[in-house]
Amino acid sequence: MNHTPLTIATWNIGGGILGESHQRGVEPSLDYYARVLAAHRPDVVCLQEAHDYHGRREGQAQYLARRAGYGYSVSFPTSGSHMAERASLALGIVSRFPIQDAVYKQFPNPGLKGAGPNGERWKLHDKGYVVGQVDLGGRTLGLVNGHCFPLHHFGVSPTDPTFAPMWAMLAADLVALGEAGPALAALDLNDARVGDLLAEALCPGRYLSAFDRTPTTPANRQKDHILYGQAVRLLTTTVTPTESDHSYCQARFLV
Repeated sequence: MNHTPLTIATWNIGGGILGESHQRGVEPSLDYYARVLAAHRPDVVCLQEAHDYHGRREGQAQYLARRAGYGYSVSFPTSGSHMAERASLALGIVSRFPIQDAVYKQFPNPGLKGAGPNGERWKLHDKGYVVGQVDLGGRTLGLVNGHCFPLHHFGVSPTDPTFAPMWAMLAADLVALGEAGPALAALDLNDARVGDLLAEALCPGRYLSAFDRTPTTPANRQKDHILYGQAVRLLTTTVTPTESDHSYCQARFLV
């Protein structure tokens, strides 16, 4: 079988705003993000917290696809944005290859509330993941793009038994996708413990993690992960600090 070299990236772009993602009233700097993509030239980009405007204007995934020269993009709104009025946070996929059968699956929201660093009232936004396929020409690659709750902001741990059904939901879809053929997953877990949270998917013979113990934020924490199935061979990884509050993370594979 001929193998296809493929570079996949994951990036939480925080509404296209540089700096901290909870800023409000700040204009996005999407051309900065487009320049980073043009410099690294990934084949598939999984975006978290890309703004979607529900058809009133071009969404950020579509804008980046057009500006960086990609032929395909999809955008799935997940919740209202905490950064801009009349915008939704969305999971976006930008690709050089056709995207097929992409569907959004929402996590059950525990409805937690808390206080932000300046005393503002915070509540959990809806989160979830997209499951789909990328058509590589004659064969397909299973793909997951996910964004999980920032539970640490609400004084709870993602390893608490309360959240076990959420992780089991994601792990089950990962396992099913991996059993169907080559598969990759790009995830902003908001936590470093991918092996604990998704143990069913990362058990022997299933997925491996490309970025174990690699910080992906300016605070020296790991939130972002790329997982790859056993039918995929990892070649290289790149984690590049950016002016955003998440690093640009990519991995190159033979699929």
